[in-house]
Amino acid sequence: MELPKIPKCDIDDLTTKAIGEFGRWQFKVSFLMSIMKLPIAWYQLNIIFMAPPQEFWCVKPESFSKYSDEEWRKMSVPLVEEQPCFIFDPDMLIFNPNINKALLPLVPCTKFVYDTSVFKHTITSEWDLVCSKRWLPFISQCVLMWGVLIGGIMFGVIADQYGRRIPLMAAIAIQSITSFIASAMPHFWWWMAVRFILALASGGIGIISFVICVEVVSGKWRTTIPILYQLPFGLGSAVMALLAYWLRDWRKLEFALASISSLFLLYWFWIPESPRWLLATGQTQKAIEVLRIAAKQNKTEQNFQAMQNLLPKCNIVKLKGCGFIAFFKSKNMRTKTLLLSINWFFTGIAFFAFAQYLGTIAENIFLTVALSGIISLPGGLLCVCIIANNGRKRTLWVFKLATAICFIGIKMVPRYHFANDWPRLFFAGVGFAGLGGTVPALYLYSGELFPTVGRNAGVAGVTIFAKIAAMVAPAVVGLNVLVPDLPLIVLTITSLSQMLLIIPLPETKGYPLPDTLEQAEQFRREK
Repeated sequence: MELPKIPKCDIDDLTTKAIGEFGRWQFKVSFLMSIMKLPIAWYQLNIIFMAPPQEFWCVKPESFSKYSDEEWRKMSVPLVEEQPCFIFDPDMLIFNPNINKALLPLVPCTKFVYDTSVFKHTITSEWDLVCSKRWLPFISQCVLMWGVLIGGIMFGVIADQYGRRIPLMAAIAIQSITSFIASAMPHFWWWMAVRFILALASGGIGIISFVICVEVVSGKWRTTIPILYQLPFGLGSAVMALLAYWLRDWRKLEFALASISSLFLLYWFWIPESPRWLLATGQTQKAIEVLRIAAKQNKTEQNFQAMQNLLPKCNIVKLKGCGFIAFFKSKNMRTKTLLLSINWFFTGIAFFAFAQYLGTIAENIFLTVALSGIISLPGGLLCVCIIANNGRKRTLWVFKLATAICFIGIKMVPRYHFANDWPRLFFAGVGFAGLGGTVPALYLYSGELFPTVGRNAGVAGVTIFAKIAAMVAPAVVGLNVLVPDLPLIVLTITSLSQMLLIIPLPETKGYPLPDTLEQAEQFRREK
């Protein structure tokens, strides 16, 4: 006699039946996760205020004390020098300041004076990161992005194996401690080593907090919440600009950011484990405890009780986590992963390269950074409106087409032809808003295409390429030296290319999240 089969229960249905699609509990968790984007923005962008453009000149020898600083600079620095790294030999110049400078040899300057009218203290002025060392701030940012990249992978794998909560709290603690240490580092290379560890934690926080946002909500809210989650990143850059304007010292700024970041350690008392992950990994009793608390806050105790009564009749198989490499072992997931990786690379190129371009539009660095962060907010809000009705693919097409048109608009409008270059500023603002909508839409899309047991690893793996693009972005901006506005042409081509790369991917709007690798593999392009 054949035994009756135990029905398989969908994890998404179980959690939705117990606590609803969205309530007070989901709002609390989603809000707490979203404001984690504030420190992520601070630590990924604070190099702007730690090593800003800063005027400097060679120290005036005592033998030239009768001359003003301005007179000394004019007579000692060759006009052809981009930076005052070499000066005319002062031992010979002192005998006849009006001598034909072509007859004087150049000698390297060994000590510099820095303009402190805007910034009192920077890593540039403290460690003399100029002349032969002027590439070191760029190297430090590359090291930081490598740390974010590796941290996303490392913490993503750990979170898929051991849960979301403990790795998230570990990353928050590491970020806070290393930020305090970085504010007191006496040497550049030590400081950069500490920043690398900080970046590992920052990368982990970014991946885990996003995945938690995706997993605690369901229904239509799974579209809205992961997008709104991204908005505080722009707000974070605006807050950082305000702090930098007030403090004007890189050590004080780092210490202030560390102090605020340490408050996130309170999450230990507020953030539960993801019930979806607990159910997917067979930890049913722990999932019930989390869902019981959530149901009480959402006032859905009766629904929770019905779900709890259903559990004994369900066949919830314990799922084994998978790493990023596993997605390359099956045909459909390999295609999706490759296409998402290229999309993230192009998005990273556009975002980071255009952000640097945007910073050259205005002279006030504080205002420029603050506005660039605020401008990204409307793009994210608009993304919510579009994606709810038109799906993920069409939303990405709209934003990529908008950014491409804006890049073309900036290229077509001549410089200095209008007052304050207002048309170029307008196109730049709309273009940055378009990028502000692209990033959250692509995050949501990526999270929905990967299964629960490997979502951290999958999202971390494809977003790696955005971090790699951040390292390539300065070289793209540097193309302007070869051909004027060539970076805009490159960014236009990458934006239009993304529209083509999205076509083979399936639409995820209205479909349940895949829990296993098999479910993700079977989810193909709609016919």
